[in-house]
Amino acid sequence: MKASFIGDDLFKGFNLVASVVPSSAIKQILGGVKISIVNGVANLMATDLEILVRSEIGTTSCDGDGSIVLPATRVNNILREWASSREILMEMGDGNCLLKSGGGYFKILGEDAGRFPEIGPTEIGGFFEVEGSIISNMVSKVIHAVSMVKIKSVLSGILMIVEGDTIILVAADGNRLSVIKRKVANPSGISVRGIIPLRCLTLLQRFASDWDGVIKIGMSESRVQFVGGKVEIVSQLIDGQYPNYDDIIPKRNDKKIEIKKDDVVSALKMASFMTDEGYRVVECVFEKNKLKLSSRAMAVGETELEVNINYEGPTFKLNVNPDYILDVLKSSDEDIIPTEFGDKESAILFRAGHEHISVVMPMETEEAA
Repeated sequence: MKASFIGDDLFKGFNLVASVVPSSAIKQILGGVKISIVNGVANLMATDLEILVRSEIGTTSCDGDGSIVLPATRVNNILREWASSREILMEMGDGNCLLKSGGGYFKILGEDAGRFPEIGPTEIGGFFEVEGSIISNMVSKVIHAVSMVKIKSVLSGILMIVEGDTIILVAADGNRLSVIKRKVANPSGISVRGIIPLRCLTLLQRFASDWDGVIKIGMSESRVQFVGGKVEIVSQLIDGQYPNYDDIIPKRNDKKIEIKKDDVVSALKMASFMTDEGYRVVECVFEKNKLKLSSRAMAVGETELEVNINYEGPTFKLNVNPDYILDVLKSSDEDIIPTEFGDKESAILFRAGHEHISVVMPMETEEAA
C-alpha cells in the first residue's frame, strides 16, 4: 500500500490523535496510533482505554488499502519536522511503515492493527450542537476550579448539563466554584447530565483551537461524544453524584463592590510575593472606595498595598488565597467585575461575565482560628 499526504495535514491529524496516548502505557500497543487507509482516506485512532480520539485525513494519491499501528511519540516527532513538506509518502508492508519526504526516509517497525483495542459504538439518544469556539471558551472560564487532588473523584471533572436550549458547565474543588451558561442548538430537545474528565475537555479545547465550525455533542449514561468535521472524541464519564452547585452560590451577600480587574490583579499578584509557599494568604481590608492588601512571609518580609475600588459600605476584612482570586479575575473578559461579600466566613461571589459566576471561600482568619 502506498499513499501520499500534504505534510501539514498529516502532522496536525497525527498530533491531535497522539495527544491521548499515555506516557507509560500498560500495553505496548496503547503507546501507538492506529492508521487505517481505505479508499484513499486515512483514519487515525488512539486511546488510553478511557478516551478515544479519531481523525480522518484525505490522501493526495493512494494505491491500495492497509493498516498498521505506529509508535506515537517517535512518529509524531518525525512528522513535526516534516510538517512544512508539500508531500509525505507512506508505504506499508511486512509489518513496517516507510515514510519519505525531502529526499530522506524513515523505516519504522509497526504492530499488527488487528491487536489494537476497539471501543464499541456509543449509544447516543441524540445530539445538540454548539460552536467549537464557544464550548472551548466555556471550558477555559471554569477549568481553574477543577479539583487536582483526587483523580476520578466527581470534582476532578467538569459537570455538563443540557436542558432545552441551555448548556451549563460547572467546576468546583471544595474551596471554589465556577459556573457558566450558554445557548445551544438542541433540535431533539434532549436533556443530559454527566461529569466529563478534565483531560477529555483539554483535548477538545486543543481540537477546537483549529476548528471554527459546529461541534455535535451527545451523551449516554457512561460516555460523551464530540464530533466536529473529521474528528471524533469519545470519553468515559466520571461515575458519581455531583454536588448541588446551586446550594453553594451565596444568596444573601449584602456588600457589593465593583472591582477594576487590572488594578486588583496587579496588586494581588504583588501581595502574593510575600506569602509562604505552604500558606498562601493575603489579608484584604475594605474601606470606603479603598482596598488594602497586606501579607507577610516568615524570614522574608511583609508588604501593604492599596487599590481604589467602588465601595460605599462599612469597613470589613477577610483573608483570601491570592491564587484563587487571580484565577477568577483572569478568567473574566470584563474590565469591571461586580463582586458580592457577606461576613468574613461567607463565600465571595464574582459576577465574572455574561451568565458566568465564580465563588471563592475566604481563608480562616486569625480571629476564627
